[in-house]
Amino acid sequence: MSTQYIKVDANGYIWGYGSSDAPMPNHIEAPFDISEITDDVFHRSVNDQLVKTAIPMIPPNRYDIWDEVNGGWIDGRDLDQKKADKWVEIKAARDAQEFSQFDWGGYTFQCDEVSQRRLQGAVQLSAIDDTLTLDWTLADNSVQNFAASEYVQIGVALATHVSGCHARGRILRQEIESATTETELEAIVW
Repeated sequence: MSTQYIKVDANGYIWGYGSSDAPMPNHIEAPFDISEITDDVFHRSVNDQLVKTAIPMIPPNRYDIWDEVNGGWIDGRDLDQKKADKWVEIKAARDAQEFSQFDWGGYTFQCDEVSQRRLQGAVQLSAIDDTLTLDWTLADNSVQNFAASEYVQIGVALATHVSGCHARGRILRQEIESATTETELEAIVW
């Protein structure tokens, strides 16, 4: 008959378990039935009893490492790495806003890269022909006709939108660089 084994850390958290006819390396014989161990949360061996915890087996975020001393997941990054990761987070939020939508004259325009290029083309055509009128499909898929002078104003609104996104990003980048604690860093949001 097979013997049940568990692999535990210094605090009794179970990191592995199984049954074998031969001793399992780095495991001890289980003082309880291992059939009640599940793979969703940690279990512990406490005074030869199986104790189920609420600590997930999978770390809550990709930066977490197991703290064997305290028995829990901790963020293993130093402040400099957290700053670098926060900047990546802020840039992604900046890009999402930049390439989403913007408003002008009560109309909402798409602002993805293709839409930006198309609007820039319409602005250039307007500079060549001030009598130009073109239909434009708005973010809600309705169609609106705009004159050359309006396209120039729409182009300014687009440039203001993009510039505003990057200005906010620069401010937040400075806040990230100036942060001296994790609490200050966590408070920085887009």
